[in-house]
Amino acid sequence: MTERIRVGVLAGGASAERQISLATGIEIADHLPADRYEVVLIDPLALMARHPRLTPEQREQARALAERSGVIEALPERDRQALPPALQERIERASAGLVPASSALVPIGSGGERPIDVAFVAIHGQWGEDGTIQGMLELLGIPYVGSGVLASALAMDKVMAKAVLAANGIDVPRGFAVGAAHHERDPRRAAADAGRLGYPLVVKPVSQGSSFGITIVEHASDLPAAIGEALGYDDRVLVEERLVGTELTVGVVGDEADLAALPVIEIVSHRTFFDYRAKYDPQLSDEICPARISDELATRVQRLARRAHRALGCRDLSRTDLIATEDGRTPVLEVNTIPGMTANSLLPKAARVAGVPFGELCSRLIELALARGRPL
Repeated sequence: MTERIRVGVLAGGASAERQISLATGIEIADHLPADRYEVVLIDPLALMARHPRLTPEQREQARALAERSGVIEALPERDRQALPPALQERIERASAGLVPASSALVPIGSGGERPIDVAFVAIHGQWGEDGTIQGMLELLGIPYVGSGVLASALAMDKVMAKAVLAANGIDVPRGFAVGAAHHERDPRRAAADAGRLGYPLVVKPVSQGSSFGITIVEHASDLPAAIGEALGYDDRVLVEERLVGTELTVGVVGDEADLAALPVIEIVSHRTFFDYRAKYDPQLSDEICPARISDELATRVQRLARRAHRALGCRDLSRTDLIATEDGRTPVLEVNTIPGMTANSLLPKAARVAGVPFGELCSRLIELALARGRPL
């Protein structure tokens, strides 16, 4: 009998998106065919017990994980309030099955676990989606699903991503960045720049996902609080024009020789915008696939998603968020290199419409990683 491929699904981590990452990880693990894959859910948080930017509670959690204490972590109050019960149950189940990266990635001695053959990175946000985990896997020589170090870092940094996309002729929202140190010294600078840009505006952290720290600012008097909210998640903030139109997202999968754009999804949020609750509670948004747009527009945004993927140097999969405005613009809002893979996530929905079941999608991505043979 051929030995099954041992897949390490990297989930959890230490970002604000830890719980969503656990949901993504368990979804991938549950859908990989058991006759072909042996799956282990690995948490890199175990490596971060001495990280100075973690809270004392996170460092204690990292130590407990490294020691395999078996303690199931409690969901933050934010998630108990915002996430549907079924998703909360999956997060708790993922938490109970975590294996510390401190032992799983580099097994020591003859009694250690069999090394993984490939990693499937399912960590959203900081210390996962930003190139850090990818760099570690490069050092260890472990093939992994998804974009490499540079593309991951570029896409996660919204300021750098916009610069690269604009340099490649792709329309992006107008805006400016605010650094914490400069803002503390001269808070009037942001107010002046915002006035020139014009209200309403969107204020968000530069490197964050799941809509954490985002505020829609209608009036100048609300700008300082919005910047303060975003600075709670990052030391840089992006202030952009508020674009109104049809919200669209396009998944891209494959290698350079066969890069396919999935059917376009239209997002209709029942809240002020597509925020954290709306992303993960199917009762709070409509995600329509294929989108109710013309064939010409669908083709145009699919082409834009492939261009954005290539411009940033992405690999295997990405999801590009855009907006189609009434005046004919289709600016790219951001490119996600590790899009969500929960039951309510956008890329798996589009893949199903294209005739690709979730398990098959995950298998294809693993095969792409293994075909490379080693990290690039």
